[in-house]
Amino acid sequence: MRTFGSAILALAALLLAGAAVCSAWLAQNAVSSQGFSQLAQPLGEDEPFKAELSSALAAQASASVSDGLPDGLAALVEPVVERVVSGFQQAPGYPEAWTQTLERSHTATFDSGTPSLDLGPLLNLVSQQVAGEIGTEPVDVGERLLTVSGVDRSAELETLTRFADSWPLLAAAAVLAGLLALLLARRRSTTFALLGAGAAVLGGVLWLAAGAAAAIVEGQTPANPVASTFVDGLIPLAQSSFHSWLLVLIIAGAVAFAVGLVFRLVAGSRRAVR
Repeated sequence: MRTFGSAILALAALLLAGAAVCSAWLAQNAVSSQGFSQLAQPLGEDEPFKAELSSALAAQASASVSDGLPDGLAALVEPVVERVVSGFQQAPGYPEAWTQTLERSHTATFDSGTPSLDLGPLLNLVSQQVAGEIGTEPVDVGERLLTVSGVDRSAELETLTRFADSWPLLAAAAVLAGLLALLLARRRSTTFALLGAGAAVLGGVLWLAAGAAAAIVEGQTPANPVASTFVDGLIPLAQSSFHSWLLVLIIAGAVAFAVGLVFRLVAGSRRAVR
């Protein structure tokens, strides 16, 4: 009976640990605006995404900068806008504008429930450069949302947030279940080794599940080319980040398995000597 109870608790500990790892990763990289910004930051230097972003910005920047100008002057401004947009990623303020874009996009998405990109900070950067070249005052474009998906994801985002916020409770429950499994076990070294092996296997299962989830997301159809390129670039970054967390879990599990196995062999040799 003790062995059966210990096995049930060990299984519960592993399942809770897997849920805790997933929820903690989501809390840091999806629910947190700053964490999401850090995760997606490398996309600002991704060439395919930069090309699509430049095309979208050129159209919107021309409209915002030319608004209110006479037709003849507006026609002269368009080439200036195109030249600025073609090299705006090299501007000193680009990294800060890209960070603001990610943070504001995250806020807009969670507030509205519709995945969106807020291009306002990048358009403001372009507007400032164009205004400097043509000698006018820069225009504050405010919020310029580009829809990533037209589907309302409010319910999914609320569920994701609740799950992410529960990681401390899940982690504490996993530790408690593991300790109870060890206390109840007849051979604690064996149970410790099995917990380690289970953690390593769990990491592998989650690794495969992350790949399947990425394939499902890639199968969705974003609303426009910029959104499509953004999603295509974000998925590998998210996978790489999550895999780095799972690698820690797999290594820790392997170490725990080895330690438990050593203690089991030592305990067995002591009984043999007696």
